[in-house]
Amino acid sequence: MNKIVIIDDHQLFLYGLKLTLENENNVVTTFDNPIKALAEIKNIQPDLILMDLYMPEMNGLSMIEALTEADIASPVVILSACEDYLDVHYALQKGAMGFIPKSYAPTDMLNALQTVFTGDIFVPENVLLEIESIASLEEQNKKTFHLSERQIQILQLIYAGKKNREIADELCISKDTVKFHQKGLYTALEVSGSSSRLKAVEKALSIGLLKV
Repeated sequence: MNKIVIIDDHQLFLYGLKLTLENENNVVTTFDNPIKALAEIKNIQPDLILMDLYMPEMNGLSMIEALTEADIASPVVILSACEDYLDVHYALQKGAMGFIPKSYAPTDMLNALQTVFTGDIFVPENVLLEIESIASLEEQNKKTFHLSERQIQILQLIYAGKKNREIADELCISKDTVKFHQKGLYTALEVSGSSSRLKAVEKALSIGLLKV
């Protein structure tokens, strides 16, 4: 018997999935609001968290980050109708243990969950091929523009709207070090001027280094 939390803003889906999992002798708690779920999950201490990627109050990527910050170590599996596999790629990078399409039959979903319960990551083979292609393109862009991992991190934080002091605090580096990496980032992306931050983000979006 496993304790499972489901987070999804569609009530009908929540109800059906809850019944399916309870029929397999699991204890299931459902939330239609990720913020409410975040406040209560630590007390539940689930063996697994199933959640959608796209929810009004907080998207799945932000939810994974929030769970990590809250020191909640329960494995997360994305259960979504999402066909933007770049989002799935990012979810896995942030620590998700798998992706299950909502189109899966109940038996296939249960088998996929069993894979995760044994400690392995589950991703359908066709989705895995897409993700590998995305990762390859990302790596190619990094090499083309000679960007370091630190520069990519700073670029992502700039895109998130963080100021230099906030970036420095998040990465545990000095503000001067942030500026040093920014200079190299802007040079690599061939942007300059007072709007370098905006230009860098726009260029990164256009070449696939960042996602809208």
